[in-house]
Amino acid sequence: MFGYLRPDKPELKIREYEAYKSVYCGLCKYLGKNYGIASRLTLSYDCTVIALLIMSLRNENIKTVQKRCVVNPLKKCNFSLSDGESYRFAGAVSVIMTYYKLEDGILDSKGFKRLAAKFLKLFFKRNHKRAAAAYPEIEAITKSMMSEQIEVEKSNDTGIDCSANPTAKAISSLCVLLAQNDDEKIILKEFGYYIGRWIYLIDAADDYFDDKKRNNFNPFVSRFRKAENSPNLNIMEFCNETLNHTVSMAISAFNLLDLKMYKPVLENIMNLGLASMQKQRLFIDKSKYIERSDINE
Repeated sequence: MFGYLRPDKPELKIREYEAYKSVYCGLCKYLGKNYGIASRLTLSYDCTVIALLIMSLRNENIKTVQKRCVVNPLKKCNFSLSDGESYRFAGAVSVIMTYYKLEDGILDSKGFKRLAAKFLKLFFKRNHKRAAAAYPEIEAITKSMMSEQIEVEKSNDTGIDCSANPTAKAISSLCVLLAQNDDEKIILKEFGYYIGRWIYLIDAADDYFDDKKRNNFNPFVSRFRKAENSPNLNIMEFCNETLNHTVSMAISAFNLLDLKMYKPVLENIMNLGLASMQKQRLFIDKSKYIERSDINE
């Protein structure tokens, strides 16, 4: 996963942030216990949201304990523990998607980065095999997504919708697996599609200038290839508007879910966190490119 699904921390109450952090630490603990210490490197904010969503939809029995952090033994952390599906599912997604992301890195990278991706892939091979055996549905969905994405990226003229479709469909299919009834299945299918689309597109917008410089595939680069004189600010505003439309569709579906736990945290992520991430990655982090464009104009 990409790590873009984060809460807007200043707008969370202290107890809400502590609850979120304890699930994040709980997933970290689960990964280390079930897939080995190195698997903690696969921990992401996105998979934490998956765990939170499952806990909330299924009203899992959560127990919070305080133990020392594995990364920093001098610090004590709260760990939310669950014997339900949440960590098992989110952990498998984390491991499987990391494995395929390394495969993608081998195809797209050169030199040292490619060698590093090959080494890490071998390192994670055993964990991937174990996760795939436990959740063959996640394995099939992720493998199909990667194959479709490779086909899409063979053409640099592919449109934005077509480019985002493999990831959107994959996240939609993963979310459907969380459903406990037909109504939830319909809602989660829609929610997953648009949150997956948003994840893909914000990653593309975030990488816009690097991909343009390196001549890597990027749907926004393709979109503006014939408009070389377009100010960088206008390009980022176009990306932002595209993402806003996608977010609005995701929120519309999200609001239909019957959330039993962590509702304020999940609402913060959807209603504030996504917008905050767009602002940070598209405008604040890209300010040097925008200023350069203004000077040239």
